Amino acid sequence: MGIKKIIMKKAIIFVTILALSTLTIMPALADSNNGIFTSLTADTSGGTAPIVKAKWEANEDKYTDDSTAAGAQFNPSGIKDENKTIAICAVVTDPDGLADINNVYADVFYPENIDLGTSHLALPTQSGLGCGQLMQEDKMTRLDKMAGINLFCDSVRNSNNNLPTFNTGYNYDEICLDTGELWKETAAVYCTQKDLSYEDPNGDYKVWALALDTNGKQGLLEKHFTYLPMTAFQTDFTSVPYASVRMNIHKIISGDKTWGNGIASVRNVGNTRLLMGVQQDDMGFGMTDLQYNVKFDGRVGSSASFVQYWPNANPENLPDALDLSEMNEMDFSILVSKFPPTHTDPNYTGTMTLSAISQAHLTCTPS
Repeated sequence: MGIKKIIMKKAIIFVTILALSTLTIMPALADSNNGIFTSLTADTSGGTAPIVKAKWEANEDKYTDDSTAAGAQFNPSGIKDENKTIAICAVVTDPDGLADINNVYADVFYPENIDLGTSHLALPTQSGLGCGQLMQEDKMTRLDKMAGINLFCDSVRNSNNNLPTFNTGYNYDEICLDTGELWKETAAVYCTQKDLSYEDPNGDYKVWALALDTNGKQGLLEKHFTYLPMTAFQTDFTSVPYASVRMNIHKIISGDKTWGNGIASVRNVGNTRLLMGVQQDDMGFGMTDLQYNVKFDGRVGSSASFVQYWPNANPENLPDALDLSEMNEMDFSILVSKFPPTHTDPNYTGTMTLSAISQAHLTCTPS
């Protein structure tokens, strides 16, 4: 084989290799019929309002309340200055995307037609408040994806599924679907905490879950929770010393409005108004001709009239009613008609029992 033929053969081999290399690095050509079309329309309307799909109130654990009834019911503490802390939560979406949601709020309103009165600690000098007015607005915080799913779709759904209220067209199945908005993060769970005072009145509290977007458009879902009634009182005395008592002389022992000095005072620590009740044994005075040889009187506050009560009778209710968180004095009296001759010891002791019954709240004056 000649030199020219060998060179030509090598050249053909080189061209073939170069052609193959060129084919392997060329980009693939797309079929023009497989192109993906995209489009949009400029929205100058401000977008679509957010939607509150569901909302609920619960104890601090966010999925239980204090009753098996549908909705949320809560017990007050019955202890002065000890609040009841509840959680308020909502599932919120926005057709324009979660990024369009500016804030989510929880607005709580006092019960309708209940006047808090001037003794309520939050309103020391005003009356006519309460009456369905806004109590407080709190900003709700967005939970991360799995925390929200675990809370609503697991804890609430499995432990207390009658707690939430749903907006029209929504339910657990729609919200918790594994291809749904919580999983796709086009919806989220928002929560906040709210303190209810021991003295806030029992009744139905309206709650708004209010979602606002960046253009001020809002979505709203309304629901009520119930603050269950608790009639409770506290006293600062453990004895009523009548001391020296003469027969047929009415002996009065006055209380005062200074708390903690052992002189009879009482305060309302429940969330209802109340009347105090009192019972007393006969202190060893006994009876003559089926009539007790002693009788008693009591009242709450120095402006009220004394109410008489006999030994070993049912509780006698004492005016005046104690308003929410009100503190007042308790006055007592004794009248001995006979010292039994069989009782040779000049000292007499007995037991007084105090109780309380609830009273209707003060009502609001129509404006």
